[in-house]
Formats: sequence, structure tokens, C-alpha cells
Amino acid sequence: MKFFGVALVLLVVVASGCGSDDSSTVGESNGKQRLYPWLKGPTREFLVSVNGDNVIQMFGEEGTLRERDQATAVIAAWLRARAAKDWRKDCSYLSRAYVKLIAEDAHSVTDGEVKETCPAALAFFKGNASGSFVNTLSGSIDSLRVGEGEGVGGNQMKLGFAQYHGNDGKDWVVPLEWEEGEWKVGKATPINRLR
Repeated sequence: MKFFGVALVLLVVVASGCGSDDSSTVGESNGKQRLYPWLKGPTREFLVSVNGDNVIQMFGEEGTLRERDQATAVIAAWLRARAAKDWRKDCSYLSRAYVKLIAEDAHSVTDGEVKETCPAALAFFKGNASGSFVNTLSGSIDSLRVGEGEGVGGNQMKLGFAQYHGNDGKDWVVPLEWEEGEWKVGKATPINRLR
């Protein structure tokens, strides 16, 4: 059940709070304390004050406009494939490590009934892996945090966390892994960025 372990780790990263202490609100703007005053760029739009989780917002550095454009293209195409339940196309946007993980999990939990392929795994897991199948991106991602970290397969690599304001009024995060010169999605569903 590796898939559920990875999903749990991602949820812990997103749900665990960095909290808010005096050192995080040193700066002032118009007489008000400013949360994480050293943090610059569009990631600020996603900061959560008062005991909020800001791990993703502070990860690495803000990606370049070119990196954000590349990530937007991949995420937009992936979300369309996911909404259409086109499993083969959906899988083509996922990282190799995630594809391997979800395929092995589906094969394992069904005692071999599901073939060890990503499309078969997504078809088996349905919403348990892919969420609601709703495409919540109507434009570009708003922020891309880029840095080094441990990918889905446990290897150190270039990672990204795309953040965007969804067309449903919610904020979303999509974990990304850099493979062979392009971004790949690191989880079968966007993560609802709870505020």
C-alpha cells in the first residue's frame, strides 16, 4: 500500500502547520504586522496567517516565468485528461516514480487482478486516487515554488509545487517532479489548499 503511504506523506506536508510566531511577523506594512516579510513574489498570495501551514509557500524559491509557463502547460493538459477520465493520457503527465507506485499498489491490493499499469490503476482507484475529476484551472498557475527535495521514489531531485486560485474559489497545489527536462505531476489529484 505504498500509494497510501505517499498520499499520507503529502497530506502531512500540506496539513502540518509551521505555525505563526513572533519571528514570522516581524515586518510591518501600514502599521500592521506582515507575515514572513522576507518572502517575496506570488507565493505571498497563498500565505495562511494565524497558525497556518506555509511549508509549500516557503519551499525553495519562486520559479521563473518560463518555469511557470512550462508547469502551467503540463498541469492544464493533465487536468483536462483527468477530467475526461482518459487514463492513458492522464498517466502520460505523471512522474515515472508515481506511475510505478500507483501501478504496483493497484496490482498488490487486488492480488494481481489489476494489471500493473498506470491506466489500469487509475481506472481501479477512480476518485480514491484522482479526486473529483473536476478541472479547477481556468488560466495560469499563480506561483511555482522550485527547490531540491525527495521525490515520490525517494530520490533527491528538482521539485516544484504549483499553486493556483481555482475557478471554484479554492486554492490548489500540484506537486511536480523534474524529469528529463520537463515537469511531471507527482500525484494523481491536486491538493486542496485549505485556508
